[in-house]
Amino acid sequence: MAVLFVLFTYWQFNDLNQYNTELWYVWVVAYALCAVVSLMCWWTKFPRWILLLGSVAVTLVAVIRSLDVEWEKTVFFNEGNPSGNETGGLLIMAGWLGFLAWKQSALRCKCNKS
Repeated sequence: MAVLFVLFTYWQFNDLNQYNTELWYVWVVAYALCAVVSLMCWWTKFPRWILLLGSVAVTLVAVIRSLDVEWEKTVFFNEGNPSGNETGGLLIMAGWLGFLAWKQSALRCKCNKS
């Protein structure tokens, strides 16, 4: 997933030209942060509460962003309204952070039983 988030980060650099997304750098930081967190969780235990908080926060932002989706038009790859793509990306981030929180919890349980 870290590699996938690095690719997502790279692909965000075209948003200013393709979608006129003025806040393209926010997406670069968000995806890069997910890549870094993924790598950190690979090597060390990351506080589960931070991962859960991140997942909930990103889910809330996804819900708010989904309010701008024009459901009667093309939802994804809509050059006039990128909110469908953005909501999808946010849901991927939220799901991944939730999975990492669950994984950290499962690791902690195995360690406690030993």
